Amino acid sequence: MIDPPSLEKMIAEFSSLPGIGRKTARRLAYHLLTRSRGRIKPFCESLKEADEKIKTCSVCHAFTEEDPCPLCASREHAKTLCIVEKSSDILPFENAGIHRGLYHVLGGTLSPLDGVGPEELHIPGLIERIRKLNLQEVILALGSSPEAESTALLIDRLLQDLPVKRTRLARGIPMGSDLEFIDEITMLRAFEGRISL
Repeated sequence: MIDPPSLEKMIAEFSSLPGIGRKTARRLAYHLLTRSRGRIKPFCESLKEADEKIKTCSVCHAFTEEDPCPLCASREHAKTLCIVEKSSDILPFENAGIHRGLYHVLGGTLSPLDGVGPEELHIPGLIERIRKLNLQEVILALGSSPEAESTALLIDRLLQDLPVKRTRLARGIPMGSDLEFIDEITMLRAFEGRISL
C-alpha cells in the first residue's frame, strides 16, 4: 500500500525531527490520524501558536514569549551565569532548583567542519555581557562531546583576563550525552562538584 501524498508529507515532517527515523515518523503520523478528528486540530493549533509566539530572549537567547524572558527579568542582580548549549538545557537546572542565577544559551557548539564558528554562536554577545555584569562566577555547563570541550576551552581562553571565577560541571555526566536527558540527581552532583578552569 502506498501512503497518500498528504500522509507522506506528514511522515517527512516527523522524520525531519532529531531522533525520529522513518518508521517512528510513520507510526506517529498513523497514530495522529487514528485519533478523533477533534483531537488533531488542537495539536495543529498548538504548533501554529508556538510558531507565532515563541522567540528567543534578546539577553540570554532562551526560548520565551516575553522579551526579556522571565528569568532575565527577575534575576538581573544575580552573581552567577550558567552557559548552556541550547534552551532545553536550562530545564534540568531549574527543575532541580540548583541554580538561581542567570543563563546564556550559546545556540550550539563549535564545529568547524560544519561551518560553525564563534560568530555563528552567541559567544561574542556572551563575552560582552560578562564584561558588563558584576558577576562572581561563570559556570560552563556544556556537554562532554569533543565539540563542547573545544567550545568550553575557547570561552575559558576569552575570559581569562576578566576578574570572574570560571568553573565547569564535574564529570558525573556521561560522555556524549545531552543535558536535557540527565536525571536530577546526576545533574545536582555534577553541578555541586564543578571545578575551576
